[in-house]
Amino acid sequence: MKTAYVGRHVLLPAQIQAVEALGLELVEKIENLPADQTALNALIANLKQKGIQAVLTVALPPHLLAMLSNTFTLYVFEMQSFTTSSIDEAEKWVNEKPESRTYLPGKPGEPIRALEFTGVSKIKVIIHSERVYTVP
Repeated sequence: MKTAYVGRHVLLPAQIQAVEALGLELVEKIENLPADQTALNALIANLKQKGIQAVLTVALPPHLLAMLSNTFTLYVFEMQSFTTSSIDEAEKWVNEKPESRTYLPGKPGEPIRALEFTGVSKIKVIIHSERVYTVP
């Protein structure tokens, strides 16, 4: 199935294996979705025109997930995360299972975010919105 990957990160070996096992063909990489609604609609139309049937991502805001899941089959990499206080600790942890683990160094003084790929979920997002306050 022709698939667009929305994300900035290089896929881990275990993620690549999952993509192949699911029969997904990554034909387009999108690092950032446009914030402008018109540009986003144009991107979605362009993806459809290219024959893309699915979108694969790690994490997006709910409204974007809902919009994409209305048009495409939507897959999400499931990641467990925790923080460490040192790069050395994060690297030691990653080296135990490098095919499914990575870390994201923070800014100086911030904790390091450690991530482990645990699976892929197919999702459908529907947002029910009810205004409960209007600015006077």
